[in-house]
Amino acid sequence: MDGWTLRRLARELDEALRGARIDRIYQPGERDIVLAVRSATLGARRLFLSAHQQSARVHFLADERPDNPAAPPMFCVLLRKHIEGGRILSVRQPGWDRVLEMSVEALDDLGDRRTYALVCELMGRHSNIVLTEVQADGRRAVIDSAVRVTEDMSRYRAVLPGVVYLPPPPQPKKPLEDCGPDDFLGLDPDSGSARANQMAIVEKLAGTGPVTAREILHRTLTRTGRIAPEAVYETAVELMAAVDEGREPASVGLDDVGRAVECAPFQLTSRPRFAPCDSMNEAIRRLFADAGEALRQSRLARELERATREHMDRLRGKLVRLEQEWQEAQDEEDLRVKAELLTAYAHAVPRGAAEVELPNYYEDNRPLRIELDPALDAIANAQRLFRVAAKRKRARQWIEGERQATLRDLRYLEDVLQALSDTSLENLEDVRRELEAQGFLAQASRRVGGSKRGARESAPHAFMSSDGFVIRVGRNNVQNDRLTFRKADKRDLWLHVKDAPGSHVVIERGQAEEVPERTIWEAAVMAAYFSRMRDSANVPVDVTEVRHVWKPNGARPGFALYDHQRTLFVTPERSEVERILSRPIAKSETSDSR
Repeated sequence: MDGWTLRRLARELDEALRGARIDRIYQPGERDIVLAVRSATLGARRLFLSAHQQSARVHFLADERPDNPAAPPMFCVLLRKHIEGGRILSVRQPGWDRVLEMSVEALDDLGDRRTYALVCELMGRHSNIVLTEVQADGRRAVIDSAVRVTEDMSRYRAVLPGVVYLPPPPQPKKPLEDCGPDDFLGLDPDSGSARANQMAIVEKLAGTGPVTAREILHRTLTRTGRIAPEAVYETAVELMAAVDEGREPASVGLDDVGRAVECAPFQLTSRPRFAPCDSMNEAIRRLFADAGEALRQSRLARELERATREHMDRLRGKLVRLEQEWQEAQDEEDLRVKAELLTAYAHAVPRGAAEVELPNYYEDNRPLRIELDPALDAIANAQRLFRVAAKRKRARQWIEGERQATLRDLRYLEDVLQALSDTSLENLEDVRRELEAQGFLAQASRRVGGSKRGARESAPHAFMSSDGFVIRVGRNNVQNDRLTFRKADKRDLWLHVKDAPGSHVVIERGQAEEVPERTIWEAAVMAAYFSRMRDSANVPVDVTEVRHVWKPNGARPGFALYDHQRTLFVTPERSEVERILSRPIAKSETSDSR
């Protein structure tokens, strides 16, 4: 995010948050803060502030509810002490800096009014969140920060409790308001919107990143057909006015599968594909959601993922050992042939011999060397080889059974990993109980009121198709089983991504004779999206009726076999997924048990 993005975001947040009360403060991660805010016009919202080194940003949360540590970190304690219960006075961006400053008025321990500034510095690996108190002389004293910066770490400034807050070091760039056409003389007129010209603008123009620079050059070429200093300057001024006056919607640039890869406070006409957003806040939220930089997973999610991967590593090691044992047991047939030859030619075997060569009538009487126990006669040696061969045969049968069971467990745990992509607390608790029931986790002690008996059955996702049909999507293996084998009607349609871990998807047919192809296609998109193939194109999805799906005896949760299927190939483009996700069915509106 560059200064242009923060320029528009600051105005949006100032309009939305001015006068709002900070009800509660959380710190789900070392560099992440969540402010629960409320006002008459805004309602109750959660504002997410992150100083993550790769994904620093500020935006409102949608349905995300990050888990929090049992004991709040010290920075969270200080934030609660000083600004929890306070009123937000303003949100501003100083100049074109990648900094947002939130001014908050709150009462101190003595009931006196104090003014604080919560400063979000969104500058890559130097990002930080700093709480300061505004002094009578206008200076700001640092109370604490998410990342403390000592004098050894920075020669320009220290960010430590008690020191005077200094803003980030200024850069030798000019704001657009102070520029003229001559400031763009260094551009190469023959390079168009190439990176060299982009970086030339970035190095001259304060607050401008490569995305904005590329857009300025692209619009200049579109409008005039050439890169001239006067034209570039005019385009930049016009684009700034569009941002300041809100003449264009914020947007996200999309890749080939509809995934957001960048955002801007204007329409990204320089990209082959872009999507407008309702606000700058929504564009930022969508960008980081699509980029996989979601909120820090809860401790439970990390624990479950770690345990699942450790079990998968053990199972892979077991497969290697089973393969070695299988190779060792492969000579069962050779041992049996040798035993039969010893029985047939017992008269030709001298007593006390350590080895003998006998004609192998299975291979045109070619000589076969057989090692013997000198203490045994030919028949006793044959019986010994028969016993070893029988043992090897039993071993092969056992190894094959173990190998198949191990492969099934690996497939099951891959489904568990897919289910963990839904990090809601409800789903994580479901997965934990499932792993405990399957013996992959030790039974955890339950909190009071959280007994297994009292656990409520969680509901799958439910959406309405364009044609008015209900589409249900299992969120974990237990839900998949319940949805397919207990809740669904035999005439309902069942979908699953082909040969990969993923959710069971069911289209409720109701009284309809046929399900429209558009609804089937939307359900297939959901099956691809809620699977390991989420980021792939042309994902194969099998479709059949529920009556053609069955579960083998003793199979793990989520495992199913099916036939009479047809296969669709779909690409889970984010724009289409978002459109379907925008039609959720509330739990109170659904009848999960018909």
